[in-house]
Amino acid sequence: MRIGRVKVEDLYATIDWCLRKDFPLDFDSRCLYTACAIHSVLKNEGIPSIIVGGDAVAFTVSVDGSQASVEGFAGAKQGEPSHYWVETSDLLLDPNVSYLPERSRIKRVPMPMVAWVRKQPLPQSLQYREQIRHDENVEFRFTEDIAARMDSFVNICIKRFKSKVGKKRLSGFIISSPESIKQHASNGNKWALSALRFQKMQSVPTI
Repeated sequence: MRIGRVKVEDLYATIDWCLRKDFPLDFDSRCLYTACAIHSVLKNEGIPSIIVGGDAVAFTVSVDGSQASVEGFAGAKQGEPSHYWVETSDLLLDPNVSYLPERSRIKRVPMPMVAWVRKQPLPQSLQYREQIRHDENVEFRFTEDIAARMDSFVNICIKRFKSKVGKKRLSGFIISSPESIKQHASNGNKWALSALRFQKMQSVPTI
């Protein structure tokens, strides 16, 4: 899958590597860093995008299949978004969904990164509720120390993405449409198989 000249798999592999390197203890809770990096890489490649803030939840299932739930980023206080993702004219980009099992008390099956085709309806296993859509040329105002760390992280992501030396190998999987979930399920992916069963339920939890 590509956005212009950008291969989504390479973009996500870059962001994932940089997150784990810069934030080894809490890479899973750095969605704003992820969004700013993706937005900046795309901008550097001449691709318009916007950062969106709001709530996001996804279907999760335990490794043994006995426990399933909807978990995610929701319910932030003081009106601040719980989560951030990026949207282009065609895609909703959010690799951070794949990190939801990191802090779960129950061992969960690996979850997907999201590069969802926006013209396709979202499944019940993947729910987003936007709260704020930032301008394409948004400039966030951070405290001096956070601004310095954000600039450093974004620059590292841009440099690694452009590098011909750094390996870009995505260890996870990406969902982009209902058909892609079915394809992963046909290949035996445990999350996709359970998500399809979840999709058939008459009543499911929502944000």
